[in-house]
Amino acid sequence: MIKVDIYDTKFSIDRGENPNMWEHEGNVHWDNFADTMSFLGSIGFYVGEDKRIKKQYPILLKDHKEGRYADLKFKAEWHPNVFYIEFYQDVSYENPNGGYYDFNKRKKMPYLIGKQYDITQKKLVQFFKSKGFSIEFRPNSKKGKDFIIEDYIRSCHRPQKQWFDLAEIEGETSEYSYNNQDRDKKTIYNGDIKYFRDWSGYLMRGKVYHNINNMWWVLLPCGTVNNVAGFALFDRSPADVLGRLKRHNPPKEYVERKKQLSLCNEKELINELKRRRKCC
Repeated sequence: MIKVDIYDTKFSIDRGENPNMWEHEGNVHWDNFADTMSFLGSIGFYVGEDKRIKKQYPILLKDHKEGRYADLKFKAEWHPNVFYIEFYQDVSYENPNGGYYDFNKRKKMPYLIGKQYDITQKKLVQFFKSKGFSIEFRPNSKKGKDFIIEDYIRSCHRPQKQWFDLAEIEGETSEYSYNNQDRDKKTIYNGDIKYFRDWSGYLMRGKVYHNINNMWWVLLPCGTVNNVAGFALFDRSPADVLGRLKRHNPPKEYVERKKQLSLCNEKELINELKRRRKCC
């Protein structure tokens, strides 16, 4: 029987007893993915290409989708053994890269977006039940080391299938160099101590373990786990500021105006200065 695991806002749907194959034609597991995307479209979601995948890994484009219903968004990816659908929002989030990279996505959703997710979850559960799939809700209770270990066990990208010690994978890294380099192009290995700045600009330090693509789990001394891109990790040097570095975040209107001015010739800039003097 095909099993659906629901963990926070992430749905994991395995292939059940269907054959493990990369080909799409005649593949029931692929048909289940395509049917699910069609169902999301039928309940009001716009379903389209994943723009990041289209830009960076176009060969994988068919296996990745993204969509939205108002402010509720999702990303989906298909693999021969399992496919995932994860819902998120970009209205209220902590990670500077957006709500998709936040933990506890349901908890961070504003009220109305959260209610829209609850309705969507209910409809998806009914859809999967109508196809004969079994449903299992997993509590979001693991923290610290246990969180990372469980993520490795549940990931289709990892060989671990039972509980293990993180020390066993220390010294390993991603097989692709573009996924395992830090800010200074140094290779990152599981178990390394790396620095990064959190979403508010404070300097943080923790032990890193590879997550997926160029993302790394960072285990802080307090037990908190952060999901950080490799290029944001670094070994602290004397040139690095120890205090908080607030991100430069100018208003959108200012950025657009500055861009327009950069396209002006000298005469147009002089006229702009004269206009400003008159206004003053």
